[in-house]
Amino acid sequence: MVNTPRDQAAGLRRIMAGPQPRVVSILSATNSGDKSRTLSNLAVSLRRNGSDVLVVNAATNAHEVLKQYGINGLPSLMAVAQKKRVMEEAILLSPQGFYVANLMANHQLTTGLDAAASHALNKIFESLAHHYDVVLVDAELTAADTLPLQIMNDSEIIIELTNKAESIKQAYRLIKQVYSQLGKRSFGILVTNVNDTQAQDVFRNLAQVARRYLSIELEFMGAIPPDEHLNRATQLGRSVVEAFPMALATAAFKALAKRLGYALGTRNQNAQRAEA
Repeated sequence: MVNTPRDQAAGLRRIMAGPQPRVVSILSATNSGDKSRTLSNLAVSLRRNGSDVLVVNAATNAHEVLKQYGINGLPSLMAVAQKKRVMEEAILLSPQGFYVANLMANHQLTTGLDAAASHALNKIFESLAHHYDVVLVDAELTAADTLPLQIMNDSEIIIELTNKAESIKQAYRLIKQVYSQLGKRSFGILVTNVNDTQAQDVFRNLAQVARRYLSIELEFMGAIPPDEHLNRATQLGRSVVEAFPMALATAAFKALAKRLGYALGTRNQNAQRAEA
């Protein structure tokens, strides 16, 4: 295929503009409420690898989860988009060294935004994302079976699940819901509360079903093993990576951060080659 001068110019402009923001949205297929813990520990691991990380809450989380993130009472990015607040008020540096923000109020996540508000917030979010190496999103699907913003729909999606039958079914439902609205795309799979062998079994079975019925490919992101150190670190208000550096869970989060960093870097390089 021969690129036209217009195609070549457009590709060159995208390359000159720099790499796309690395946005990773995590959906949960569990009822354990551990997603915030996963995100926090992953953020610390990425931070220790030298990345500037922003964690954005974009889910209707309970008060306890918002407290864990440290964003209770923090102005939302929606308030910034509406020019009610300035960006500096909506971003907080956590004690663990990563930044946190709240996308919008719970009632806005539930009811959704009109086109104008969604466009304004997406623009704010995309601009903000360029200031960080990685943006991790604590996400859930909207009533329309998509993520809250277009930039999230266009970026990496990871589904967290366990090896329980209901969790596996829920993970597949999430994949089908997103597929029904966004079409063919890849998903990362993270299996928690299991060892690596068990996680590989879960992934292999789920990947076979997704490939057979939806013609999509899944990517294995890793396993987080059952580890009491996770609970102990949470009780201490710290990440397991900091509190218990020799724990099994710490090694798992370090491996996940390394895998995620490599995967995102490879996708950016491939995207730039495709657009050139």
